Amino acid sequence: MGTRATSIRIHALSAGAMTSPLGGFLEGEHGRITYPVPVFVIEHPNGLVVVDSGLHPDLADDPSGLGPLAETFQVHLPDDGSAAVGRVLEIAGFDPDAVDLLVLTHLHFDHAGGVAQLPNARLVVQHLEWASRSDERAVSTGAYRPGDFDVGHDRLEIDGDYDLFGDGTVTLLLTDGHTAGHQSVRVRAEGGEFVLCGDCCYLRRTLVDEHLPPFGVDRTRQLVAIRRMKHLQRGGATLVFGHDPAQWATIVADGLGPGI
Repeated sequence: MGTRATSIRIHALSAGAMTSPLGGFLEGEHGRITYPVPVFVIEHPNGLVVVDSGLHPDLADDPSGLGPLAETFQVHLPDDGSAAVGRVLEIAGFDPDAVDLLVLTHLHFDHAGGVAQLPNARLVVQHLEWASRSDERAVSTGAYRPGDFDVGHDRLEIDGDYDLFGDGTVTLLLTDGHTAGHQSVRVRAEGGEFVLCGDCCYLRRTLVDEHLPPFGVDRTRQLVAIRRMKHLQRGGATLVFGHDPAQWATIVADGLGPGI
């Protein structure tokens, strides 16, 4: 028999926040937006999974490590290190050394900054994403910081959709366009079916209005990914958007539940 969804638990945890121009999320919009940097823990009978690893803790003291992007992104990390992924897990009752798998939706600095804090985890990343880790433009701008994530971990590179445990409970979905190998994560858990969109869908407005950001490696593929999210939502899945402050406030207040 396959694993029962009732044995799968998913937790949404805060790993700091950032502020940047709203026009970076929704092309043509004005003003600024402050938004969460989330990480997720999936408890599965066959392994402990973390999805994304937040920001590198050194950015709390020295945001200049972002290079040119330091002028665009204001990082909000407490000085006590409590938003670093390892400490976030400990506060939530998990042992960072016991994490079996670290799924990276993509390699941008706010998703792959804490890899070193999960020393025994095997990275799970799309092959095309890993192949882009040294992309000259992405590295020169600070979007990719290879020293954060290319630190010697064992690695599983996948191509396209992938059933992580072979039982249909945790499935990685290729949702490229934001980056060359962006992936989202569908989880069938005790509270229902959730899709961790990552940055293929920053905000609810991204989904509803199909309003794309001004950057990305392939706008056509971005739109395909957003429409895939819409299809999953119509099928009953609850979408957890990559950086939606309004949705995150609901998660903080009420927990991760269907229909948030």
